[in-house]
Amino acid sequence: MQNLFSEAKHKILSTAIVTLGAFLGFEALSYIIGIYQLKGSLYVAFYVYAFHIFWLTFLFDLHLKKRGVLANARLNHQSAKMLWMAFQERIEHVKKWQYLRHYQNYLVLPGLIYWATVVLMFLNPFRSILKELLVISSTAALSVAYWFMKEHISKNLEHRQSSLKVLSLVKLYAAFIVFSAIMGVTFYYGFDAVFLLTAALVVTFLLVYQALFQHRLLNFQIFFWIIALAGVLGIVSLWVYGNWSSEYFTGGLVMLAVYNFLWGILHHYLEKTLTRKVVFEYFVMMVFVISFLFASHNFNQRVI
Repeated sequence: MQNLFSEAKHKILSTAIVTLGAFLGFEALSYIIGIYQLKGSLYVAFYVYAFHIFWLTFLFDLHLKKRGVLANARLNHQSAKMLWMAFQERIEHVKKWQYLRHYQNYLVLPGLIYWATVVLMFLNPFRSILKELLVISSTAALSVAYWFMKEHISKNLEHRQSSLKVLSLVKLYAAFIVFSAIMGVTFYYGFDAVFLLTAALVVTFLLVYQALFQHRLLNFQIFFWIIALAGVLGIVSLWVYGNWSSEYFTGGLVMLAVYNFLWGILHHYLEKTLTRKVVFEYFVMMVFVISFLFASHNFNQRVI
């Protein structure tokens, strides 16, 4: 049986559909939040995310789909049983740990981007320009993440350095909006430092874990380094909590600058490419960003 689409066309179509779903979902959320229907917008947020999970699990070809399952089932079964057996063959990949571990890892980045965007829109229900910027940038980031997820799958779960370099930009964007979201929720909903510390630890652990997995640097011994890096970001989050104002986007930038420095050092160390020059470059970048934020930040503005 001849395929209707080539692999390249299927990749474009599948990514385009899930990207369009993300964009329309964000736009719907932006509108509903704008009219302050918070309960309804929360339902919509979960429905849109459920669509993402369904599409990635059953239709995105995460497992290099087994072709011709319906035709094969038609040879041995009829009516409802034929459809059921075809469905069973179609989801065989879910039962295989090799694919399932890649699947759950690749859900981390889109999940963080999606829910951080939702939270930031909730925090800014009437700022239309900011919400539209979040919709466009987050949709673009999700599209890139899905595209290279598809690329990774189509290469039989082999890693490509060019893909990982592009994904690193998406990861930095994800880290920025996630750190900003947890800072904003903590400040505006009156949560204490324990909430912020816990959220920072969990988010940092997830970001580092999925990055190391994609670079094939993850093993049991490395968990200590992941926890240590998360612990440092937790300490930074406590400092921001105690000294920063309600400008949670700049607070997120401070945490991002520290995260990028620590992740860069850890990554190069594990790949045995760490040099003094690399450390210096990452350090200068972190100091420049933080110094700029310090110079422009109003430390007297606090939420009472």
